[in-house]
Amino acid sequence: MRVSGLATGMDIDSIVKQYMLTQRAPLDKLSQNKQILEWRRDNYKQVNSSLVDFRQNKLGNEYRKAASMSMYSSEVTGDKEAISVRATSTSNLTQMNVKVNRLASPAMLKSASFAEGTTISSTLGGLSVSATQEDGTTADQTTATGNYTLNISGKSYTFSGSDTIKNVLDKLNGDKEANVTATFDEVSRQIVIKSKTFGSDVTMSGSLNYGLKSVAEEEADVTINGTKVKFFGNMTVINGVEITLLQKSAENATSNITTKADGKKAIETIKSFIEEYNSLIKSLNSKISEKRYSDYTPLTSEQKKEMNEDDIKLWTEKAQSGLLRGDTIISEGLMDMRNILISSSVKLDNRSISLPDIGITTGTYTENGKLYLDEEKLQKAISENPDKIRELFMGSADGSTTGIFDKLYDSTLITLGKISDKSGTSKYSSDITQALNEESTMGKELRTLNTRISELTKKMVTLETNYYNKFTAMETAINKLNSQSASITNLLSQ
Repeated sequence: MRVSGLATGMDIDSIVKQYMLTQRAPLDKLSQNKQILEWRRDNYKQVNSSLVDFRQNKLGNEYRKAASMSMYSSEVTGDKEAISVRATSTSNLTQMNVKVNRLASPAMLKSASFAEGTTISSTLGGLSVSATQEDGTTADQTTATGNYTLNISGKSYTFSGSDTIKNVLDKLNGDKEANVTATFDEVSRQIVIKSKTFGSDVTMSGSLNYGLKSVAEEEADVTINGTKVKFFGNMTVINGVEITLLQKSAENATSNITTKADGKKAIETIKSFIEEYNSLIKSLNSKISEKRYSDYTPLTSEQKKEMNEDDIKLWTEKAQSGLLRGDTIISEGLMDMRNILISSSVKLDNRSISLPDIGITTGTYTENGKLYLDEEKLQKAISENPDKIRELFMGSADGSTTGIFDKLYDSTLITLGKISDKSGTSKYSSDITQALNEESTMGKELRTLNTRISELTKKMVTLETNYYNKFTAMETAINKLNSQSASITNLLSQ
């Protein structure tokens, strides 16, 4: 039990507090070091998030895809309703005249046309067919009994008479292995089951009420530049152009496909890349060049008590500033990316083509590698050598050379690996709330600091208790002395 300074008139709490302020200095220093380490780790989280986003979402999911650097575009004139087109990177600029004679149709099963009043909610056991079918014939009126079965590519589905048409559709559409689309045509009142793929080995049969008729798959039939061409499905790639059939060509009409090397998509991708790259290096450069205020250490709880909120905020902002100033991991990562852009080139006859040759240059030294684009020069370069410009960014078609996008993709992973080893972040996730690996360098440092803080805190508690015990003993002794003195005084006064 602590005793106040009633006997001595001393403010014991204040005295002990003053003693402890000096003794707590090492503990406060450890706590400040821990706070700085945590702030620095938070900075690495932000850097990691930016790098992962650039690598995975931009380079990985956009720029490195073949379609992103297409140097060609195709357009349709004439019958625009029959087809749609998209130029691929393998386009050979051949002009094509296309007439769609017939769309492809997948293998399917079609039920008889059921009687009027049949809906998707009708039960299988209660179905009856219309007297006259869509082809004008009379339907077989023999009713199937018991369970109704469907066999699709060797898999059997069984339904009872109490199941509705909707039950059948839901079961088939919900099973990915069936690989079919099942619908109920409200106009013809037929169950229609179509294969999702063309040219496959899908086989279908069944005994659904009054039987299902199997309709064989049909190939698409088109005439291209006077030559008949047949293929499974309604999409094909010819002369490097992806052609999607939409409907049968109008009578006496054809669709004309023109392809040219205008680089629209490639220019769009390159402009996006430059914008994202500049944004990334600006963010990273700001981290390693941010001013450090070494005199502004994290505030202790005692210091905060003596300051208002605005002052605390301003102080903390300066204490957090420059924690990654001159960081070697980030600096080396930036240098690696810049070297890739500077050194990358492709061979054309007896010369090389690099970024400055196609209108991509860097700014002044103070701009730390910021990229600038001369779009007119890029457009000209693409018009003259589209395949070489594509190779510069995407690498060669045979894989013998690596393009800028792949080089940056690999380089940023190396930087992310270094950050991960040091701070415990994930090199594949941009989520700054994700748990950190405590076996990282900084994770181990924090664990050591926490142990030292815990041990020193216990010592401070013990020391403070000892101080109070000594003052308590002194108070007790003085109280006893005062009591004895009072007794003696009383005796003498009698």
